[in-house]
Amino acid sequence: MGKFKHLFSPFKIGPLTLRNRVFMSPHGMVGLGIGTDQQVGYFEARAKGGCGFMVIASCQVVPAPLVPPGWFIEAYNRDHIPAIKRIVDAVHKHDTKIVVQGVWMQADTSQAQASGAAPHTVLSDSQPRSMTTVEVKALVEAHIVAAQHAEEAGADGFEFPIGGGAGLQSFTSPLYNFRTDEYGGSLENRMRMVMDIIAGIRARCKPDFVVGVALNADDATLGGDGLSEGIAISKLLSDSGMVNWLRITARGQKPQMTHYHYPSSYIGEQGTHVYAAAEVKKHVNIPVVSGGRILDAAYGDQLIDDGKIDMVFVARSVIADPQWPNKSRDGKNAEIRACIGDLEGCFLRSCIGHPVGCTVNPDIGFEHEPRYEPAPVMKKVVIAGGGPAGMQAAMIAAKRGHHVTLFEKSEALGGHVRLQAKLPGLEDRGDIIRWLHLQLTKLKVDVRLCAKATLELIQGLDADAVVVATGARYAKNGVSKNQLIAIPGADLAHVLTPEELILEHAHIGQKILVYDNTSYEVGTGIAELLADQGKDVTFATIDSGLAMSVAELGLNKVISERLLPKVTFFAQTRLKEIQSENVKLEHFFTGKEVVLEGVDNVVLITSKPPEEALYHALLETGREVHIIGDAREARWSTFATDEAIKDGRRVGLAL
Repeated sequence: MGKFKHLFSPFKIGPLTLRNRVFMSPHGMVGLGIGTDQQVGYFEARAKGGCGFMVIASCQVVPAPLVPPGWFIEAYNRDHIPAIKRIVDAVHKHDTKIVVQGVWMQADTSQAQASGAAPHTVLSDSQPRSMTTVEVKALVEAHIVAAQHAEEAGADGFEFPIGGGAGLQSFTSPLYNFRTDEYGGSLENRMRMVMDIIAGIRARCKPDFVVGVALNADDATLGGDGLSEGIAISKLLSDSGMVNWLRITARGQKPQMTHYHYPSSYIGEQGTHVYAAAEVKKHVNIPVVSGGRILDAAYGDQLIDDGKIDMVFVARSVIADPQWPNKSRDGKNAEIRACIGDLEGCFLRSCIGHPVGCTVNPDIGFEHEPRYEPAPVMKKVVIAGGGPAGMQAAMIAAKRGHHVTLFEKSEALGGHVRLQAKLPGLEDRGDIIRWLHLQLTKLKVDVRLCAKATLELIQGLDADAVVVATGARYAKNGVSKNQLIAIPGADLAHVLTPEELILEHAHIGQKILVYDNTSYEVGTGIAELLADQGKDVTFATIDSGLAMSVAELGLNKVISERLLPKVTFFAQTRLKEIQSENVKLEHFFTGKEVVLEGVDNVVLITSKPPEEALYHALLETGREVHIIGDAREARWSTFATDEAIKDGRRVGLAL
């Protein structure tokens, strides 16, 4: 701990003494159930892992019928107090303090909003009427009651948001609030209900019950006044003497600016919100908490030492590795399983109504279970393929006592993750390979590179069980879900797949067509990589825009800003024919044809047929065989790595 001046030292927030300054910011791990062993285990693992302060995310202060039932704790509902208490008691065992985040989700079609003059922007494309004064006061009361329920459950305090897409921003921000009564107009009026909530909590809860406010301090991305407004709000809250901390974010609001709210690996910096927090801190006299994709604890410690913030908030770092604080404190950085910033296993799954997890951490939801108990029968296990699925399976199998041999036909482990990690903005994905390789080395797994697992080889080893993790390979013929017949000319020598280009180092000329029908980040990444090398790149897709499979994350916006200035772009376009020097493109709807002349290479990113031959051959042998990852079901857009790693865990436990 010697190298850290502040981060792992005790700190006071109001009357609370925290064991350190690591603040686990609220994040809704939906799908774990309310008050279940899974939900309690999730929080306890991160308290045990070293977080000093935690927030239970998105506890509803009023009913939210548009939100899937069972996703979030209902803080307004007395029946949910035992669920909160279970979490609080589990966290307190590890000397971690925890508060409840009360949120007005604006997810009830019968509810009004601050001002009918402003579009509703949180959960639906609608524009409800303005709330009456009676309804405003009822919402104030709902927040106070939610805080009382939190206190009754044993929580240390209550936090509520007025930014980042949360409902109360519709009162506090002049972008949304066009009221002409005592709740609209001046800053004091727009903040009136917030101050009434805080005063009500102070009047009804004990003096040692702490209260915090989360604030989007810079709304300039949506047309607001930016930091001047955020600083004025922060000063008002601080000067009230009733608020114990401010948690500052900036720019990001869901859904318009989600890519700032959840900064991805494309945002090549840590502490994305700190610039705003540092300005706020100059004007307030209470602790300021901030962060934004904090991966390195030493960097967080430096932010505190520089006087920019008082506490560091993290979410995805401790989602990916619950032990991130302890490992950082103890100098075990190599052991940290880092967040890769893809946002697929976490936020994107919630967007489509699926249980939330983590691409790199398949143990979420299982923290309450015993860790990898020894297998009842020790087996000789062969893993065919060293991508993320095969590596994860090998790790779990070895931890359970099996003798594991892993064969990888190429010169390096990683599969398609290795390909992706070579593309601009996706470099962080390489940490998956690094961490899993480290674990395999520690477990003394027999890893054989440049060695293809054949039927004859496996039979010669007399393996008890074989796991086929041979992955998939991009189609050479250009067949995709939108074009079920081969593209004429796809068999020409200058037509390349991503593997040939990136992993096999094929020679490439100057004028390149990248044709992508996967709607993902690989095609755009290849186009950007080539453009950055000085190539003349044309990018064509049947989609209406770039990387549409990650549009819910706002990453299509980030990718468009990066790529469009560098390439010639054809949307809603199919590749009709490849010739020796020319390429024919056709608009998908109008049929208008464009001929690109003098094309040196065509790169096809269309679909990924599974490499399944070994699996079918092994089925004839009668031995135990499993198939996982892309070999089982190839995914060419989102969730491919997420599903592969989960598959590896599943089969590792099944052996």
